[in-house]
Amino acid sequence: MSLMTLLLYRLPRFAQRLRWPTLREVATALITTLVALLVAWGLYAWMALANLSLIFLTAVLASAVMAGSSAALISAVLGFLTFNFCFTVPHFSLAVEEREQLVTLLFFLLVALVVGKLAGDSRQRLLDLNAARLAEDRERLRSALLSSVSHDFRTPLASIIGATSSLRTLDAQLSQEDRFALLDSVLSESERLNRYIQNLLDMTRLGHGDLKIERDWIAFDDLVVSARKRLGSALAHCHIVQQWPGDLPLLYVHPALIEQALVNVLDNAARFSPPGGQIAIRAEVPPDSSQLIFSITDQGPGIAADLRERVFDMFVTGSDGDRGPHGSGLGLAICQAMLGAHGGRISACDGPDGQGTCMKISLPLPPPHQEPPHDD
Repeated sequence: MSLMTLLLYRLPRFAQRLRWPTLREVATALITTLVALLVAWGLYAWMALANLSLIFLTAVLASAVMAGSSAALISAVLGFLTFNFCFTVPHFSLAVEEREQLVTLLFFLLVALVVGKLAGDSRQRLLDLNAARLAEDRERLRSALLSSVSHDFRTPLASIIGATSSLRTLDAQLSQEDRFALLDSVLSESERLNRYIQNLLDMTRLGHGDLKIERDWIAFDDLVVSARKRLGSALAHCHIVQQWPGDLPLLYVHPALIEQALVNVLDNAARFSPPGGQIAIRAEVPPDSSQLIFSITDQGPGIAADLRERVFDMFVTGSDGDRGPHGSGLGLAICQAMLGAHGGRISACDGPDGQGTCMKISLPLPPPHQEPPHDD
């Protein structure tokens, strides 16, 4: 292949890779060069000419880090021209009288172009690597979500299908008590399925930043009553103990979100409590505190110490203990996000005498000057 043929083949491909610099790249190069000029001008009386060139080289590196290779190359050319115009003899001219200054200028331009290109390329590789990691994390999240949804939906759906099939095919052979038992099973599994769907919807809203806090005044008692009513038969095998003073202050929160957080924690406790096990709900406002502290304690197997922080991460369930293979790992993550949106916190610790799990939750109380409206 002749040289002319090679050039004709390569030039169109090279031209496709060229582009005009963006406004951001040009602005970055101008600003960094201007800053370098001001610094160099202030140090001109104390530094040698070769050392001043390092200030403009720093501007090239800064441009590469902030805006990439194109900005670095523009900064290198601007630095070369500025350095020549302002600091070489004769001043304020692009002419160069002294050979040493000319060599310094040429070496500066060469080093600045090479360093700027390398730094800019390194920045781009780092950005590409981060983008690849983000895409990998998204794919892992999508796979985990699909796996979780398929598992959590399959179990209640299978129960519903089995119960309704029995009602249809064995209707004549079933007693009234058997029919009610099957219908109760359908209702219980439907409510369970509804909670899974609600958690998925909440997770989607949290992921897109669409969660809006619409605050209103509500009593802690009302939140617990609503949460227990929503869980229904899921709590039937547990003994619920409620302990809190009757004069708890009202909360100024988004009632539906805090209720959902309570539902998630209570549902978690119920699923791992043995038949006849106790679930204790306690609440108080400690002296000189501006927070309502409440806890939900179960008598399940508990959570390993090394998992007590990670259980609030999405899709983390743990292989043993309270957050075992029975759940999707969404409930506590959503609970933490909902409480965090209100300035609250949730943590896990051992239950009394090291048995079970205690979920401690704190919610900030409104300031004293903010009082609920009084009904006439």
